Amino acid sequence: MVYIKKAIILAAGMGTRLKPLTLVNHKCLTEVNKTPILVNTLKILSECGFEQVVIVVGYLKHLIYERIGNKFDDMEITYAENDIYDKTNTSWSLKLGLEKTINYNELYIIEGDVFFEKKLMEDLILYKEKNVTVLEHYNPDLDGTFAEIGENNFVIDWTHKTHRKPGYIVENKYKTVNIHKFSLEFINSILNNYLNKNIDLYNGKEPFENVMEIIVHNNPDMIKGMVLDGQKWFEIDNQDDLKKAEIIFN
Repeated sequence: MVYIKKAIILAAGMGTRLKPLTLVNHKCLTEVNKTPILVNTLKILSECGFEQVVIVVGYLKHLIYERIGNKFDDMEITYAENDIYDKTNTSWSLKLGLEKTINYNELYIIEGDVFFEKKLMEDLILYKEKNVTVLEHYNPDLDGTFAEIGENNFVIDWTHKTHRKPGYIVENKYKTVNIHKFSLEFINSILNNYLNKNIDLYNGKEPFENVMEIIVHNNPDMIKGMVLDGQKWFEIDNQDDLKKAEIIFN
């Protein structure tokens, strides 16, 4: 069976922690060693045989339109516009992206601020499980959302930084890389249901991670964690992260 792979890239946010760079340029167009984050992602997806990518845009969206256009190599580029990017979060952006994405077997969801190497995506594509999130062992350079895995590497907890309770320990957890692979069945039967309930409750102001937290708590044998073993990546939130990424990918 031939699997049709498509992807959603979440790139609507303002990137406030990367100021002043993001006052005049979009965060996903920030260059790591002269390669924009978004261009790196699209190049890898194209080389890995993706047919379509939906980019969710909002802040400074015209810069993304001008830089990327409607084709990247032979890959179709479609846009979903989050016009209330300053009032919503990635849960709302993902909903908009899903509405633009049809006719696929596998859907990959990627945050627009992650710079990674091709081997990471190749390994994720080949990973035998249908519903997978990429994870990294804790190290002091990593912060943000962390996951916990249980038996057979199933994800049993998924905690955004804002949801950490007193005494939460990150050293024994795994950093979420914010790259995921989901089946059409999972999206239709699980993700859409939880996502829409969360949006109804919080008006789209919650991060996507908080939706995943509820999903894995209720479905602890649903999503596998693919723990990296040397594959290179870095999430770029601020200028210190940018410097670290340029060292990693030098």
